[in-house]
Amino acid sequence: MEQLTAYIGRDNEEQLELLQAGTLVTAGSVTRAILRSDSFCVDTDTDPDIIYFVDEDRTVLGIKPGLISELEANKAYRSKLTIFDGLTTIGYAWVTINIRAYAWEICNA
Repeated sequence: MEQLTAYIGRDNEEQLELLQAGTLVTAGSVTRAILRSDSFCVDTDTDPDIIYFVDEDRTVLGIKPGLISELEANKAYRSKLTIFDGLTTIGYAWVTINIRAYAWEICNA
């Protein structure tokens, strides 16, 4: 299980290495990733500003949880990451990710 912190409205990046049996997935094998909870669903195909592959090999996933518009401050979300490759159309259950959302106020200039 992974833990992520979301600062509402901020684009802090969290990175997840896609590991299988302790080693990185085969370079280029992952084609898509979806992160879903009861409150939200983000997809590398439709939400590339929020969830995306960091490297050309597609072995590291970048997530900017603070940009998920459905998150509310001081709440916790249990989400599931599904990974797709060229062999499956229904995806592989990958990992559960707990996200804790916080407000992050700034001064107006």
